[in-house]
Amino acid sequence: MESPPTYAPPRKKSNTGLIIGLVLGGIAICCIGGIALIFGGGLFLWGKVKGFANCMINYQEVRRAMDAYVEDHDGKLPSAANWQDEVKPYLAKVKMPKEKMGPFNRLDPEGEWGCQPSDGAPTGMAFNASLSEKKITEIKDPTSTILIFEVESRGRNLNEPYKVRPLESSPKMLGDHRGWLEMPVLGPTHMSKNGKMVDLDVNVDMTRH
Repeated sequence: MESPPTYAPPRKKSNTGLIIGLVLGGIAICCIGGIALIFGGGLFLWGKVKGFANCMINYQEVRRAMDAYVEDHDGKLPSAANWQDEVKPYLAKVKMPKEKMGPFNRLDPEGEWGCQPSDGAPTGMAFNASLSEKKITEIKDPTSTILIFEVESRGRNLNEPYKVRPLESSPKMLGDHRGWLEMPVLGPTHMSKNGKMVDLDVNVDMTRH
């Protein structure tokens, strides 16, 4: 019988590529209408996408904290009932320094984890209850198994078995439903749109920043 694969945390990647892409995309659109729109329209567009960019940063930091937790607990994930409290001490070790956060808000370790969309009510971050205290090596397909995911409302230690959420109930960005943010056990962050996964990761090496 073959031994299970050794758990190896995913290579850390920077949020810089995503943020730059959003900013440059906004500027490119605004340039069509001239210099005045670069400032007025650009600021408007940035205000609409900033919340989503901040949300991605928060999810990436929680997954890195989860990686650190797993390394200290013999490859085992936290219990669903207290996952946020168990992972909280590791968040301080992995989160981006305040001076590098720029216009973005850091996740409050003591607060209710989630996102603040630019349009609409805040959403929560839930742990997949089906993975409670499970060893990473016991997960058959960690790249497609969802670890943490966006839900409709805030709370501490939110957990439930993962399920696909309808696109029409997801937060809006630039007037359209953007889908639900999800983070697998291993692999890139993605957005779920009625079960269709849209890859959101960027190929930027954090060690170069």
